[in-house]
Amino acid sequence: MTTETPPAGRLERRKARTRASIIEAAAALFHQRGYGETSIQHIAELADTGVGTLYGYFDSKDEILREVLLLARNEALEGYLAAIDEQTPTIDRICTALRQVGVYVRNNRTILIAAFQISARQRPLDEEQAVWVYNAFATMLHEGIASGELRKVPVDTTVRMLLGAYTTAMLGLAAWKGREDDPKTLADLDLLTRGMLVGA
Repeated sequence: MTTETPPAGRLERRKARTRASIIEAAAALFHQRGYGETSIQHIAELADTGVGTLYGYFDSKDEILREVLLLARNEALEGYLAAIDEQTPTIDRICTALRQVGVYVRNNRTILIAAFQISARQRPLDEEQAVWVYNAFATMLHEGIASGELRKVPVDTTVRMLLGAYTTAMLGLAAWKGREDDPKTLADLDLLTRGMLVGA
């Protein structure tokens, strides 16, 4: 009697399911309990896997957090891409993208705060994502200015100011405390962005 080795495809699919289960469990626990109160053991239990198996996929809880944030960022990007097409004016692209950033920050507030705290201690967890987001907005602004759709603004400062405003608003920091869950906040920021970039 010979035992057949399962096809590589089946093994890869099982590994992908286990990895996804770990990320899903971690995301749920980070939102419910907080990053600091969630242990690797908690994640493994909710993912219905062993701690040793979990470490076969991720080196640390920080690495899992990075993956959770990457998945959330990809979902926000999909939302943005679904809302635009080739005919979408630049200002609408920018406002839609900023709204997706705002929603991403609001929906992931607790774990982003943990990521910011971790990044103060070590290499920033979201440095690659931050660079990608900055470059995407800078490109949109450059193209909008070049086509005449947007007024000429200092691109670097404008990108930093817009991303900073949306992020601090959705985190409820400083003057934004108490407005982070107010649906009017994103609408007001959208109106401000349009006035700044296309207003007379």
